Amino acid sequence: MSSQIIKALYNRNYRIFFAGQGLSIIGTWMQNIALSWLIYRLTDSAFMLGLVAFMGQIPNFVLAPFAGVWIDRLGKRGVLIGTQAFSLLQASLLTWLTLTNRIEIDHILALSLLLGCINAVDVPARNAISVEMMDNQEERQNAIALNSVTYNLARLVGPAMGGILIPLVGEGYCFLLNAASYFVSILSLLALRLKVNTVVQQHNDMLLQFKAGYAYTFKQLPLRNILLLLGIISVTAMPYTVLLPVFVTQNLGGNAGTLGFLLAVSGCGSFLAALFIASRSEFQGLEKLLVVAAVIIGISLISFMLPGNLWLSAILMFLLGIGFLIQVVGSNTLLQCMVDDSMRGRVMSFYTMVVMGIGPIGSLLAGSLASQIGVVYTLVLGGVCSLAGAWYFARHLSVFRIQACPIYVQSGSLASREECRF
Repeated sequence: MSSQIIKALYNRNYRIFFAGQGLSIIGTWMQNIALSWLIYRLTDSAFMLGLVAFMGQIPNFVLAPFAGVWIDRLGKRGVLIGTQAFSLLQASLLTWLTLTNRIEIDHILALSLLLGCINAVDVPARNAISVEMMDNQEERQNAIALNSVTYNLARLVGPAMGGILIPLVGEGYCFLLNAASYFVSILSLLALRLKVNTVVQQHNDMLLQFKAGYAYTFKQLPLRNILLLLGIISVTAMPYTVLLPVFVTQNLGGNAGTLGFLLAVSGCGSFLAALFIASRSEFQGLEKLLVVAAVIIGISLISFMLPGNLWLSAILMFLLGIGFLIQVVGSNTLLQCMVDDSMRGRVMSFYTMVVMGIGPIGSLLAGSLASQIGVVYTLVLGGVCSLAGAWYFARHLSVFRIQACPIYVQSGSLASREECRF
């Protein structure tokens, strides 16, 4: 069991990538909590929290689908070095403005938009390159899960560090540490020894490549339904993170440390769920877990209606961490097992668009709605929508399995149709 969980780490390139990206993501999460606290301290506005989240993520909706074409045409390592360098610049500017007390909400909006443009290219490239490092399908599946282990360890460590550092030294030094983490990430990317065939030769017509990737992704029911359920949850449920500072102050009477604690608890749930997925050697059956995860998310969000206290909120955050991790990573794993290598960048760019690009619309709506009806009822509405998405996906599970079988065979994830489980 333990060797299965860390199977991908036997690959030298992946070990280096895993360590470098892990440090970078810890810095990112520390910056996220510091930035949300800074915004609320400057504006005292739930709407402004939603607007900043919208500015930081909407580029994924606009740019990510086209970024997938660029990633399939260009070298993925070069793309990642570029995105990490620009992220270093963004964090450095944020640090300077904050430490010199020049920071204003307009600066935050502009820098969030810049980082969103960077992430629209960075995230699908990172997903694609980590899978292509692997030698076989089992290692690829394990690498996808370990990417989530990295992300959720960072979700555990980063907010905890932020919650400690913000009261002690302020938000600016959290931004400074994040800038340093990008430098480490760049060094790790330079240390990779990639095969020549990980760089795809350029093609002439970019628009045709985009159309081919769109048709490949959305004309196949299994891929389409995975992204549909993920999209529903991204719009209606995931914005709960944007509303957390308001919930912590208004409903729990907490502070930055309370916010960091709840995010760390959510990270613990996600970390355990990631270990569970990493321990699996079989990707078939994950479609059922997507339904379970959506139900967990829905019930947990609705349960915020109960009389609030810190420990009940912590339990719900733990369950949400489990639900969101299984939903996001399970969807990623199934998509990666279905897709041809020639389409990987484009499919993962649509995945990024759904996870990170549609979310800002939900964040903006959630911020506006919370200003009108309150944070709790906004969370409940997200939970109801998650349950509706779970019901729709579950209705089509049998058709999903039948149509997914030849896709698995064509992509090489299964040797023959006899291995399919209906």
